[in-house]
Amino acid sequence: MGKNLTTLEAARELGLDRITLQRWIAAKKVKAPKPIIRNGRAVRLWSAVDMKRLQEVKAKIHRKGRGRKPKAK
Repeated sequence: MGKNLTTLEAARELGLDRITLQRWIAAKKVKAPKPIIRNGRAVRLWSAVDMKRLQEVKAKIHRKGRGRKPKAK
C-alpha cells in the first residue's frame, strides 16, 4: 500500500462501510487526517500509518453482525 487512500477506499480495505468509518470519525473514535481540496472537493487521504491505526481501532470496537462489544466493567 504505497499510496494514500480516500475514505471510501480505506473503509473497503478494512472491510467496513464508508458510513461506519464516517460515524467513527464524527464520534471521535478515530482521528482522521485533515481534509484537503481535490478536484473542488474536500477529501481525506489516509496514509499507511493512518490505516494501521484504523485497524487497531477496528479490532477494539467492531463486531460485524454481533452488535456492539459490551462495555468494560
